[in-house]
Amino acid sequence: LLDNAKAMAAEGVRVRETIVTDELYDLILFLTHSFVRPVESELYGLKHKHISLSSEPKSLLLTIADGKTGFRHANTMSGAVSVYERIKDRYPDLSGPDDYLFFPHYRNRSNAKRIIQRQFNALLQRCNLKANPIFEYTHSLYSLRHTAICMRLTLSKGKVNIYTLAKNAGTSVNQIERFYARHLPLSSELIKNLQTFGEET
Repeated sequence: LLDNAKAMAAEGVRVRETIVTDELYDLILFLTHSFVRPVESELYGLKHKHISLSSEPKSLLLTIADGKTGFRHANTMSGAVSVYERIKDRYPDLSGPDDYLFFPHYRNRSNAKRIIQRQFNALLQRCNLKANPIFEYTHSLYSLRHTAICMRLTLSKGKVNIYTLAKNAGTSVNQIERFYARHLPLSSELIKNLQTFGEET
């Protein structure tokens, strides 16, 4: 997906009235490292005044003013920091407190959302990833939020605190267990735990 996003930008692929740039690549990375929803009140509503840098550990602290589940602070993974630095370099004149993070030249956020969705759909078609034949649903930008949550569950090897993850993502433990965790294979650590016979002496 990321390789093709880069290729589309290099080729200057046109999707209706816009040309794909590296901003699409960065948006994908940001979503998979931030847990935010790709909706107007979360991703598309983020402005520079809603972002602060944290060093211990390296991350961004996002202020979600009016998300789907209300106000919350969300900590990103470290991968979002370099994305944010590139955003500021890309739009030096549109990096003030009240400027939007992604596609800031579109003040109408509904328009920005539509453009990003069209570009991402074109990317999915190019990668032949639009449809998921196993679970019989179609992928969208929202799938990247699912990826972010599932990556934490798997890459932490079962050690991430699911309550902390749910709070950070603006969801519930029940939602994570119902819609994310139940489709994931057991990690090697959990398989070992499943097969344990107790303490050996």
